[in-house]
Amino acid sequence: MGYYELLRFAHIIGFMLLGGGLLAVFISELRAYRTEDVHVFAEAAWYTATFYDGLVVPGALLVGLSGLLLVFELALGFFDQPWLTAMWALFLFELIEGNTVTRLQFRRTLRRSRAALGQGRLTDDVRDEARTPIGQIAHFLDLPLLAVIVYCGAVRPDSWLQVLVALLAALVAAAVLSLVVPRLSGARRGSPDHR
Repeated sequence: MGYYELLRFAHIIGFMLLGGGLLAVFISELRAYRTEDVHVFAEAAWYTATFYDGLVVPGALLVGLSGLLLVFELALGFFDQPWLTAMWALFLFELIEGNTVTRLQFRRTLRRSRAALGQGRLTDDVRDEARTPIGQIAHFLDLPLLAVIVYCGAVRPDSWLQVLVALLAALVAAAVLSLVVPRLSGARRGSPDHR
């Protein structure tokens, strides 16, 4: 296996870690939304932090490093192709957002869940304090933006219009998720299967 093949392999593995980690975080957060059990809430918060630090961060580092080396290996210009420019811009946005807004959000949730666990009950105030509106938007934006990044790398659209349409679809998906998921989960809290 040559250098180029190793870089591609590392890039694919990085995307698998990143995507798998973001999906695991999404599911653990969904579990936290759906429960009224303080133990389940605290466990979900711990899983969110673990998946983020254990899968998302290493995956992002591997994607970023291998992507940078691939650009140099293939002698691509960072701003020559819409798909490559979009990939890098979205990746950098996600990297910055993930290590600021998202990290603050899941760390806050972890602290609040531990405090609630010590009190032995989960209140709506604790649940609301653990999540801010900007944190929820950032959380629900992660998977749609990753889908656009993968789309740009796989399809390699050569026009900005195609990239903008994909980005618009991702923003709509994120808006729908951020409005619908908390309400659906909240409506099921009283049901027997909410735990």
